[in-house]
Amino acid sequence: MKELFLLLAVLMAGFCMAQTGRLQQGKKVFITTTAGGGTHEAAVKTELVKQLKEWGYWEAVPRRNTADLIVHLEVQTHRGVTAWSWGGVTTRATLLVEDRAGEPVWQSKQYKANPNGTNSFNTARATIGKIMKELKAATAKDR
Repeated sequence: MKELFLLLAVLMAGFCMAQTGRLQQGKKVFITTTAGGGTHEAAVKTELVKQLKEWGYWEAVPRRNTADLIVHLEVQTHRGVTAWSWGGVTTRATLLVEDRAGEPVWQSKQYKANPNGTNSFNTARATIGKIMKELKAATAKDR
């Protein structure tokens, strides 16, 4: 019975060790966008690259085959006059991080930002800022 317990403990420890470090610092990431390809979606991707560079934790690379992780940015934007958008662009986004084999490593919640004075009417920056805050917390736990 002791041997079985010891074997289970060793297997569980090995599994836990294999799970840590998947979001470690210094990885190279390739960013893909799941969107319609409009100018607002491109602005959200540009903002993600900018904030990743400012963070300095990972390096965004231009080719998928040189990346350690694949980052899928799903973006939805909406332009129109509503009670909360003031005629600007509302942005909704989520991030999925996968390893080279396509296995999910981390996924953000879906975040949304409406244009207003608190975000200087820059919904791309506001939405990506929320995602980055969650990602930074996840990487701190992964260490």
